[in-house]
This record gives sequence, C-alpha cells and structure tokens, in this order.
Amino acid sequence: MSHKVIKIYLGLVICLIFTGCQQQKPEFPSQIDIHDYTGYIEFGTPVQTKGEGILVNGNIVTIHSGGTYALTGKSMDGQVIVDAGDQPVELVFAGIDLTCQNNSPILINSAQTVTLTTKEETQNKLKDTKNYLLNNVGATAVIYSQCDLTLKGTGLLEIEARYQNGIETKGNMTIESGRYIIDAVYNGCVSLNQMILQKADYSIQSDDTAIKGKTVLVQDGTFLLESKKTALEAETIDITQGMWTVESQQNGFIAKELLTIRDGTYLFDSKKRCMEANDLAIYQGAFTLNSEETGIAVNDHLAVYGGTLRIDNSQTGLMAHSLDVNDGTLNIMSIVDGIHIIKKNEQAGNLMIQSGNIIIDAGSIGFNIDGSMKMQGGTVYLNGPTHSQSQALVCTQAYEINGGILCALDLSGPIQLPIKESEQAGLLVTLGQSFAAGTSIMIKDSNDHNIFEYTSLKSFQTMMISTIKLSLEDTYSIYINNQLYGEITLYTAYSPIRY
Repeated sequence: MSHKVIKIYLGLVICLIFTGCQQQKPEFPSQIDIHDYTGYIEFGTPVQTKGEGILVNGNIVTIHSGGTYALTGKSMDGQVIVDAGDQPVELVFAGIDLTCQNNSPILINSAQTVTLTTKEETQNKLKDTKNYLLNNVGATAVIYSQCDLTLKGTGLLEIEARYQNGIETKGNMTIESGRYIIDAVYNGCVSLNQMILQKADYSIQSDDTAIKGKTVLVQDGTFLLESKKTALEAETIDITQGMWTVESQQNGFIAKELLTIRDGTYLFDSKKRCMEANDLAIYQGAFTLNSEETGIAVNDHLAVYGGTLRIDNSQTGLMAHSLDVNDGTLNIMSIVDGIHIIKKNEQAGNLMIQSGNIIIDAGSIGFNIDGSMKMQGGTVYLNGPTHSQSQALVCTQAYEINGGILCALDLSGPIQLPIKESEQAGLLVTLGQSFAAGTSIMIKDSNDHNIFEYTSLKSFQTMMISTIKLSLEDTYSIYINNQLYGEITLYTAYSPIRY
C-alpha cells in the first residue's frame, strides 16, 4: 500500500473517530445555556454531564463542589446526591423527570445551603417508591436535606412520595416562589426548624400532615391542603395572608403554642377541629369553617381583633378558656354550644366583648360560660335552643353589661339576667305564645323612636334585650311582625315581664 493511500485511510479513521466523539456530546435543550451553569446533568441512557464538580456512577450522580447545576432528562431509576461540604449549591430543574427505586431522588448530605430552582416554563417531576435501602443519613423523603433548603422559581415541581415524606429538611426551609404539587403517603413538607412559605402555589395531599415544622411563617401564597390527619402543624404558626382551602379528616391548623393570623381567606372542612392552639390571635381575614366537632378550640386565650369568621356547621363553634372580642364579625351555627368558655386547671374562664358583631344559632346554648362575662360594646344576637332543656345564655358566675346591644332568644326561659351593677338596662319578656323563625321584633320608646329591631333565626318565646337606649321609668312598645304586642314601663334595670 502506498504512503498516499495509508495517509488517506488514517485520515478517514481519525475523522470517523472524531465524528463519533462529537455525537456522544450532550445536546443541550434550547432553554439551557450551559455558560450559565457550573455543570450540566442530563439523565438518560447513559447519564451525560458537562462541567466540574460532578461524579457519575451508573445512574447515581454526585455533586461534590459548590456551584449552580442544571438538571434535565428522564430516568426511571436515578439519583442526585449533593455532598459539597460547606459550599453553597443550586440545582436548577429544567425539565427533569426522575424516579429513584430505592432511595431519595434528591439526597442532600452536606452543603452550606442548597437552593432548588424550577426554570420558567418547565415541568419537573420527582418520585420515589416504598422500598428504601438503609443509608447513613436516614433519608425519608423524595427531597431529603441535612442543611438549610430554599425552593424557588417559576416552573412546576411535582412530587410523588411513596415511602414517607415529600420534602424534608433537618435545617430551615424557605419556599419563595413556584408551583408545587405534592402527593405523600406521610407528610408533604417537613422542617425540623423554621419554615417560611412565601408567594407560591401549593397543592398538597398527605396521608398524615400536609405541612409540618417547628415554626411556620406564612407570608403569602395559594394553598390547597388535603390531609387524612392534619393540614398544618407546628409549635408556632404565624400567617400574614394567603388563600387557603383546607380539607382534613381530622384537624386543620394545630399550633402547640401560638397561632397568629393577620389576614387572608380561609375555607375549612374538617372532621374534628378546624383550628386548635394553646393561644390564638385573629387580626383580619375571611373565614368559613365547617367541622363535625369543634370549629375553633383554644386551650387558653383567644383574641379576635377583626375579620369575618363564619362557622356554618359544628357541634361547638368556639371553645376557649378566655375569649376577647375586640372587633370583627362572628357568625356561628352549632348543634350544641355556640361559644363555650371552659375552666382551666379549675380556674373559671371569662368572656370579654369590647366591640364587633356576634350572631349565634345554637341547638343548645348560645353562650355557655363556665366563669364570667363582661360586655362593653358591640352587638350580640343569641338564637338559642328550641327545646326546654337549655337556654340561650348560661353563665356560672355573674355577667355584666356596660354597653352595646345584647339580644337573647329562646323557648325555655327565663334567661339569666346580668348583675344589677351593670350600667345598662334591659327587658326580659316572656311572651304569651311562641313565634316562628323569621319573626321580626321591634321596640319603640315613648316618643315612637325605634330603639331596637331584629329578625329571629329560630322560634322563640322568651327574649332578653339590653341596649344603652333603654331608660328607667320610660314606657316602651313591643312590636311583633310589625303589630303592637304590648307596652312595658321600665321601673328597674331588669324587670321580668310575662304576658
């Protein structure tokens, strides 16, 4: 063979080898600019990578240096391990579909912090199975982290947890933005320390608790939480705002210490309790609660400063040791008690009404107070029982009315009267017959001025009405369904009248 032929042959071989090597290089998706990243990982057969700080062992990819890494591709059995020591790492999900058959798809052993970013207009899916191999960190989640974890982005991250949890960190967790769909056989999101949830879209289904942390701070977001046990649980919960839809087969929110709600929109449907805490403060917000047991249960102190709270169904609407109503609207429907003030460690409870509006439709007792009550202002309408075994208002200690409007209606009577030291007078009237729900009540003074008007939610025969507009030695006309029923001259602050 001539030297010329040999050179041509060798040239063709080198060209083929070079072309083959070129074909093995990863073709980056159009949304990936490799220059933006420290490294690039594409799952497939085989796994392809580019950049520094990446080790590949079959279908397991280990990131051992700090930096930003783009992840894409699909694998039915793959894993990403972060073991970067004290360096920060960011993983950018750019169209990743990753299942791990025997461990966490994303396992973070060490790093200073880890940020998970979903790239815009991408859909990303992570999934595990119910079969985990023993590992030295005890991973129990699809995304499992030993350090602080931040999630953000504008894409979608879908997590299917078949072993235990969806996302879990032993450090702090912050979710800044993004869309998250989590379906977990145990907990959805878990942080052993502080969890901060910002303006993102959360859809979480869990067989245990949807969101769980030591301290949970919610600044905003849209939440759809469906749980077989509890939707949100922590020692301390502080919610600034958000739009919440909560469905739980047991409890909605549970705070072992303090639950604070500053604003937002809330729709609860719970088998047991919609909200439960040792102490609870509501500043603003629109609440609609449905519970087969208790709407809100507070072990110690419940304070309402504003907002609209509607309990459409419950055995007991609100239950607390002490309740302060400073403003807002409470509209409660209950099979048993509307508001139940309970003893704590044998200490009597108390109800204080400064302002606001309270409307109660109770099957048994409107206000069931194991302690004392003081009313300084506001309006209270108690639509009590339609049977003779209970009353609209029961208070084991004296109660006092110094302002506002109180109207208590029931069939049984007589309704308990406030103490004589009250600054405000009232009428206790037992009518000669019962009247049906929807009956209008109107009281006019001697100058024919309308000083009180209300339409009953339930049938009644006894009514106790107190307002600052009542004066001693004045005569008042009672109208039922716009017809004059009778007249009363008020000789004492509370004189029972029977027709």
